[in-house]
Amino acid sequence: MSEQNTADLLAGKSPIERLVIRLIRLPRIARIAFAVLFAVATTLLLTPLIDGIYVQRFFDFNTRMLPAIVATVIGIVVYFVGWVVYVGYVGESVRARRAVFWYFFYGTLVMIAIVLLLITGALDLTR
Repeated sequence: MSEQNTADLLAGKSPIERLVIRLIRLPRIARIAFAVLFAVATTLLLTPLIDGIYVQRFFDFNTRMLPAIVATVIGIVVYFVGWVVYVGYVGESVRARRAVFWYFFYGTLVMIAIVLLLITGALDLTR
């Protein structure tokens, strides 16, 4: 699409609508990469929380894989939501809708939380 067509498409739109339009115009492989990144980040973020709750309240040696399974299922759900909302199926053009913004907002928050946890962990190692 030419620069003029892009400018015409974005004219008169709110900042959120402009962001959504730019996000859905990314190449399909980039949208898939975002869905994978957000799903893996969600799994990584929830794993310590789920493990902590499981060990404190429900631990049984016979079900020791349960926390990993729960975290993985949640990650798969996040990936599936991203696929439906943001990636789309082959031959389908993704619509600019508010759900794309909220999915990307959620993924950005998860990534920020991961970075903050990494920084916190690194600072704890220096003590």
